[in-house]
Amino acid sequence: MKDLWYRLWHGLAAHVYFSRITVRHPERLPEDGPCLYVALHRNGAVDGFVYRQAVPRAVFLISSQLRRSFLARCFFCGIAVTRRGDAGDRSENTAALRECVQLLADGGGLVVFPEGTSSLGPRHLPFRNGAASIALEALGRQVPLRIVPLGIHYEQAWAFRSRVEVVVGEPIATPFPEDLSDSGRLREMKRRLTTALELVGANFPSAAAQEEAGRLACTVALDPSRSFFTSLKSLESGVPESLAAQGRELESRLAGCRALRYQGVALFPEVSWWQDTWRLLLAGPVVLAGGLVNLPPLLAGYLAARQRADGPNVIALWRLLAGLPVALLWWGLVSAVLLGSGLGGWLAGYAILTMSALRLTNRTRQWAVSVWNGLICPHLAGPAREFRQSILQTLPRP
Repeated sequence: MKDLWYRLWHGLAAHVYFSRITVRHPERLPEDGPCLYVALHRNGAVDGFVYRQAVPRAVFLISSQLRRSFLARCFFCGIAVTRRGDAGDRSENTAALRECVQLLADGGGLVVFPEGTSSLGPRHLPFRNGAASIALEALGRQVPLRIVPLGIHYEQAWAFRSRVEVVVGEPIATPFPEDLSDSGRLREMKRRLTTALELVGANFPSAAAQEEAGRLACTVALDPSRSFFTSLKSLESGVPESLAAQGRELESRLAGCRALRYQGVALFPEVSWWQDTWRLLLAGPVVLAGGLVNLPPLLAGYLAARQRADGPNVIALWRLLAGLPVALLWWGLVSAVLLGSGLGGWLAGYAILTMSALRLTNRTRQWAVSVWNGLICPHLAGPAREFRQSILQTLPRP
């Protein structure tokens, strides 16, 4: 029952907050047997909610800070360690690491974040020795261990109803030369982990380069058949000069008008302004009504993130920690009131409205941006479409 609760909670959190979770190369995930998943850490504890959808049987190695209160224990589960710099007794970490190795020896799956903490910056944070040490200890006990790297990529990590991709890398080799010392094995294992994680991640020289690459990748991902990660990864070495020049020219022209952006992209009607306008007129009231009838949880999430989030990598977490429990209470209250009043049909209507609003949120944002931009600067619709076509033709498909 305990495991079922966390699966349901994490699944609800992930699928309510994010509009689509895509797992790239799921065939690389083992169906059973001992497996150590080494995972990039981008968006706070929310990463765990998303990763669990890809590896539901795995146990997470988590910070003890996430288990200190009863409320936190309702949301987070796993083997807890005290990180360097955190308050608490780090002497218990040895027992926790032994528990990790025993879990693997018993044929379980374990997820470890080698960075120790999360960041949405242009590069991964330095990798610590914990994951490598656990792997070597398990291998030393003759555990038939598989080590699988996981990457995670959000189109806009903090945004409600954004899309996210989990990338499964190739398994990491575990044999070592027999004459290699213990310290040499640790260095070699850490090197292999680093190489594998950089293949499933995207690293840029600066925040500006990351922002430009992200904007181009989001443009590609507007086509649901294209991969955000594949586009982002292809831009690690830099944006092709032809695209960069075309983008600079378009940006200089957009600077002269009050164009809106969707995930950094200035959208314009693809077919006609009137078509997107009618779509907006039909979908907009549904999204607005869905928001109004669920205002308490939306407001709770907004206020919690505004007051408690100390960086963009924990905005989604605070919105979920406050918004989703309030949503569960609110949905229960609405259900009780409507059923108690003999208005069961209204309850069905409320549920349909809520789910429809969730499904239409992203598309409505896109139509609103394209309609506005098509209205105030229609002369830039052609150049914007040409730039998008250039991006689609230049960046690789999955």
